[in-house]
Amino acid sequence: MKKSFNFLFMLLFLVMPAFAQKMYNGLPVIQATTKVADYKIGKELVKVNWNIMPELVPDILQVPVHGQQEKVIFYTNLDSIAFDVKPGDKYLFYVALNGKDYALTELQGFGFQALPFDEVQAHSDYEFAYEQNINNVFLNALRGKYQLDEVVKGAANDTEKALRMVNWVHKQWKHNGSNEPSRPDALTILKEVKEGKQFRCVEYGVVATSCLNSIGLPARVMGLKTKDVETTTSGAKHVLLEVFLPDLQKWVMLDGQFDVMPVLHNVPLNAVEFQQAIANNYDELEIRSLSGASKTQYVNWVYPYLYYFDVRFDNREGMNIERETIKGKSSLMLVPAGAKNPKVFQVKYPMKRFLYTNSPADLYQSPEINTLQMTERLSANTF
Repeated sequence: MKKSFNFLFMLLFLVMPAFAQKMYNGLPVIQATTKVADYKIGKELVKVNWNIMPELVPDILQVPVHGQQEKVIFYTNLDSIAFDVKPGDKYLFYVALNGKDYALTELQGFGFQALPFDEVQAHSDYEFAYEQNINNVFLNALRGKYQLDEVVKGAANDTEKALRMVNWVHKQWKHNGSNEPSRPDALTILKEVKEGKQFRCVEYGVVATSCLNSIGLPARVMGLKTKDVETTTSGAKHVLLEVFLPDLQKWVMLDGQFDVMPVLHNVPLNAVEFQQAIANNYDELEIRSLSGASKTQYVNWVYPYLYYFDVRFDNREGMNIERETIKGKSSLMLVPAGAKNPKVFQVKYPMKRFLYTNSPADLYQSPEINTLQMTERLSANTF
């Protein structure tokens, strides 16, 4: 009898939390006394990554779902709550901070879809200029001051050179999304890093691009923007870079903030190929990183930004370059077929510098051909 009583007591103890789930405004509530939480998506635990902010109503966590559904567990220092999240569905709950401030939290499940693009080059007149580093004072100063030849010394190929260089840039400072340098060039940024400053994704892109250009690998800064770039008020943009690897004769994406290069079947990918691989070949997709970046965490974080892609037409390097334009515009934006050409950034900032295309072929022309064509135009003053 005593044994049966003990078993019944233990059973009640185990199931009691399920019946004792507190509610607020008709939604479940979990408790917290610290403002930082963890969450687990599938098998991947993301620690100290979520700030509990009652002032955001709701505070939204985008949950990537690679299959039919994903198990998500949200942890505070005192409590937890779990959901089986499906693509397109929303899940609401409250986090009661110190028992009084209620943070409405929303999990939004999203699936992965390959974006549609036009396969044929649409604008043969969209030409680009890339740095060749022929006696470039700025790049040679950067290369010598930071001994960049030593960074890539002994590299077996261009892929390894690019991986080493983006890793070197990644290690120079910790990301800080609130700081900007006094001037937006690599020498100034690295000088101010030595003084203790930390910078944004933009600066990782700028510095890595210049470092690669300095050793003869043509590179360009690339902006990524979310689908809701016109309507959201924050977080609509991420900046990284692409480098052209001569031995592979292709453009390859690099992210200095996270120290990553996407690779599929041993072939490094450009940004658009990366977006397609996430949707179509996730299991085979590889994230190469000399600092060990997590594939799951990086893909889940960057995927929403892989919607609009933009680069400058004139990618030459120097301190005071007067950059050339095409039809009065300085940059080209790749837009998915059927999507809107965005004209406003985060509700209130007009985007006036872009021409638009639906064709990746316009974006991924050979830098050797483009640089020659633009150089001829500049020499003839006809550009």
